[in-house]
Amino acid sequence: MHGLASLPERQEAYAQLEVALSRARASGQRLVVALIQIDRFYGVNEAKGLEACNQVLESIGGRLSQGADTAFVTLISGDTFLMAREIGYTQAECANAVEEMKYAAQYPVSYEGAELNLTASIGTCLFPQNGRTSERLLGHAETALFKSREQGGNRITFYSEEETAQMNRWLEVGALLRPALYLRQFHLSYQPIFRTEGGRLRGFEALLRWNQPELGAIWPAEFIPIAEQNGLIVPIGEWALREACKMLAGMQEYGLKELVIAVNVSHVQLLDSSFCSMVAHVLEEAGVEPSCLELEVKEDVILHFTDKTLAVLSQLRALGVRITLDNFGEGYASLANLKQLPVNSVKISKSFIRQIDVQSVERHIVEAMIGLLHKLEIEVIAGGVEYEEQYKLLKEWSCDFVQGFLLGSPMQPDLLDMSIIRKSPQTA
Repeated sequence: MHGLASLPERQEAYAQLEVALSRARASGQRLVVALIQIDRFYGVNEAKGLEACNQVLESIGGRLSQGADTAFVTLISGDTFLMAREIGYTQAECANAVEEMKYAAQYPVSYEGAELNLTASIGTCLFPQNGRTSERLLGHAETALFKSREQGGNRITFYSEEETAQMNRWLEVGALLRPALYLRQFHLSYQPIFRTEGGRLRGFEALLRWNQPELGAIWPAEFIPIAEQNGLIVPIGEWALREACKMLAGMQEYGLKELVIAVNVSHVQLLDSSFCSMVAHVLEEAGVEPSCLELEVKEDVILHFTDKTLAVLSQLRALGVRITLDNFGEGYASLANLKQLPVNSVKISKSFIRQIDVQSVERHIVEAMIGLLHKLEIEVIAGGVEYEEQYKLLKEWSCDFVQGFLLGSPMQPDLLDMSIIRKSPQTA
């Protein structure tokens, strides 16, 4: 393979990598091993000469070496670095590590008053998942690098075993996510929520959907964590909020003033300094009363709970916006946690609701949960209601609101009509 290590360089790379692996074995640490090749580096030599090449390589090597997680970096050929870096056990940590490598390798280098803009191809594999020896890992990294260059370069490729295939997917979706908002690939579907008492429509939950032209439908459970990791959830979330409020404003023109629109919000959005002012501006722009907007925050917001999070939720509540804690009961939050959070309502996790129509522990838990939440003056929403027996039990237990396929599936805005407005669970 052109541009990769000669035999002496390869042996030295094996030795350095083996030292890093020995340390990782002793500490139980996971490593990402990467070959980073500067694309068309011969052009720098032809245009600027050997001194420029050396300066570029020194600059890139220095940037790659920065950071406490770097195990080692070595130049193994005239245009290729071998690097090992300690990583955690989540896809987000691994993806972030290799994206930082690529950023460091292709950040512009200044030479004689001009900037040299370069790109890099990266082949990576994981220790210990893809191999436990330096020889095997370096071979896998070369295979991945070859695939990167075969596909035109300027990309990251993971060695394609099961876990690394998932990482390839993570990186692919992440790359396609960046232009998706600009290209108008997102849309919202709306699922109705009903009042249990009387069966009248209470409002809708706005559900974000992404139809990507190359990959097809990509579910929020896959792309939302990626958007949170790279910060795109902030503009995407603002777009979703604007669209949902515009839809609600359109329905209110027909006299439906009491409907509530629920929009999901990430903990990353809550940490954005402009979030509260953005929400207030969107409501004013759409002509929607704050009390008609419900922001749903996942139960795992407890993991990211800070004084700033509490301040933001309190400001939103003071503005008149409703706050709902979603997926309640999955393990992060407890009734004690609710004392700290300024929430109006709680949505019980679907994993509990789906079991209540049979004799089960979940049946007793949900009944008790509803009673305790009401004593705390917190309203209760049950999502995932699919069977008539589930609805009857929730009504018997005085659950405030219900949502699920029994009552109505998510719909496109143009399919919403007055029939759903008048629909009740008894006729669903």
